[in-house]
Amino acid sequence: LSVKNKQVYIVESHNQVLEAWETCPYQNVFSLDFHTDTREAFHNYSYWRADSEVKSGKISNHELRKKELTDQKINQYLEKRMTINQINNNLRHDEHLDFAVRSNIIDTAFVLSTNRNESSSNPNVHIVCGSDEYRGQRIIEYSPSCIPACPKETHDQECLKMRADSCLEDSFLEAAVAAAESVQGSFFDHYILDIDCDYFNTEKSLYPESLEAFKKLIRNAELISIALEPECVKICRHEGCQLTSREISERLLSIIESI
Repeated sequence: LSVKNKQVYIVESHNQVLEAWETCPYQNVFSLDFHTDTREAFHNYSYWRADSEVKSGKISNHELRKKELTDQKINQYLEKRMTINQINNNLRHDEHLDFAVRSNIIDTAFVLSTNRNESSSNPNVHIVCGSDEYRGQRIIEYSPSCIPACPKETHDQECLKMRADSCLEDSFLEAAVAAAESVQGSFFDHYILDIDCDYFNTEKSLYPESLEAFKKLIRNAELISIALEPECVKICRHEGCQLTSREISERLLSIIESI
């Protein structure tokens, strides 16, 4: 739908945003998400298909066959033998970013997530504040332990609540924007704003003291994609919180309309 001349795509499952991203290719993606969603493309499909072939005696090298099956799927898309909807039949909602960069639907993805991923098995992922230097990976994870102003050396449950409540606050988003630009200075020259509704875990998170940083992200984005993920919203919300994906998406649309 078009909201204030901004194209907004709302999908049920996060991997379905690929169809929207296809309409505006070669952008960067700035993604707000509870999860990092950085698993390798077709990990689930290729793993179990290779596992079945090993057990049937057709092949002996599981890892090699897994890689072959993944490469096969990506090539089928690149050669236009499969549409994005057909691809999505074998792609989980935590594998879409890797597919998007490997198939060049998007350029680079930066994920501001709640669920820290201290180490990733995906070689295409760089973790900000991790032990490894940036080596040109096309997926960047940023999962701050707390709000920027927190003085604690060790963050606790109180910090988790503060971070959840502050996920749209100017200082929190500005720190994430700075982290993205520290890795790739031109990141925000061209980008898609991507929002998974499970990013919001408390009612307060939707009503920050200031929305200027978020509004700037909306205003300068080429398009906006919103994944409802209703079951994930229920699982990820804090105790006592009754937020639903419908409430979250309605609030997001109202913010977009206010710009």
